[in-house]
Amino acid sequence: MKKLTLFIVFVILYSCEEKKITSKEYYNNFEKQKKEQSLIQKITLEIDTIKIDNNIETSYSGNFTIFENSLVFNDVFFGYLFHFDKNLKILSKNLGIGNKSHELKGADYIIYSDITTKLYVLSSKTGIIAVINSNFQKEKEFKINFNIKRTREEVINEPLPYLMDSYELDYGYNGILKVFDENHLAIAITSSHPKFNGYFNSNFYYENSRIIALINLEDEYIDKLIGRRPTIFLKNRLPNYDHFNYEINKGSIYLNFYPEASIYKIDKEKDTLQSFFGVKGNDMRTSYVTTNSYEEAHDREFEDYNNYNFYNSLYIDDNFIFRGYTKSNLKNDGLQVYKNDLLIADLNFPKGYKIIGKIDNDYYASKIEIKKREDMHVLKLKLTGL
Repeated sequence: MKKLTLFIVFVILYSCEEKKITSKEYYNNFEKQKKEQSLIQKITLEIDTIKIDNNIETSYSGNFTIFENSLVFNDVFFGYLFHFDKNLKILSKNLGIGNKSHELKGADYIIYSDITTKLYVLSSKTGIIAVINSNFQKEKEFKINFNIKRTREEVINEPLPYLMDSYELDYGYNGILKVFDENHLAIAITSSHPKFNGYFNSNFYYENSRIIALINLEDEYIDKLIGRRPTIFLKNRLPNYDHFNYEINKGSIYLNFYPEASIYKIDKEKDTLQSFFGVKGNDMRTSYVTTNSYEEAHDREFEDYNNYNFYNSLYIDDNFIFRGYTKSNLKNDGLQVYKNDLLIADLNFPKGYKIIGKIDNDYYASKIEIKKREDMHVLKLKLTGL
């Protein structure tokens, strides 16, 4: 019993020291090692548009997800999971909104994992995650437990950056949910705590806030918070751009924040920076305007997203990293291709699209936000010269 007590005390002391790491300490150790080199290759992009059958019963609001060698569309309004082959021929319509055992509480976000061969569907209204097997049967569902131990008064009086009680899930964009490992899901978090937020008096928030919560799939609660916001947010308060793209690949997390050209590679087990690299995209307007209150940020939101540019997607395939960004022209966005941390291509890319995955030798892309009939298609991409 004495040895166990000493071990627990050691873990608590170690954890307390780990909690004190600020964003400056988290990122600045590698400040002089940033890689900005380019090795541009002659890479060409061919695009083929694949459309669905317009006769399916859908609200045309949702997202396409790669599922094994096929695609799934989650209908946000009806809760259906439509299963298509790689040419968008309908194979099946599954589940739907409702309270029965074969229905979903909601289908706002969806992700598939090759690790577990499961689909995970999140309802933003209820915070419930459904676990769906490859036959589109719901194996279980659970409400995310924030693992809160403190009273409301304690949380309001003293926000603690290492506890989930000071955060909420970041439902502000569609890339929040990922599979971390076979036992955990990862989900992006933010905070609107009156003493801990990005809008005003925000140094404490930007220096100390975590960005990803890990959901234990067995115990169904959040058991760890990881990651930090980079120092660009300390230099310029940019709460409207306080989102990020991330991918989990093997033993690393790749992070790219909306307003910053850097791509950060994080050790996912140690939660430490391994390296970072990145080159600014072409034809980008990035003279972002600092705001000092919620009202200022709210008034600027439309202008920030329509008159300035940011990095809007990230996808990893083996040694290749694809990073999307918006441009200031009306015709195209940009798509960068990195290999071994070097930029090898910066291509024009259809506006408002992101790469969602790969089937056979072809990459697939879809609209970042699908909200109408005209958006219900995917792009099949052939990249030659990689």
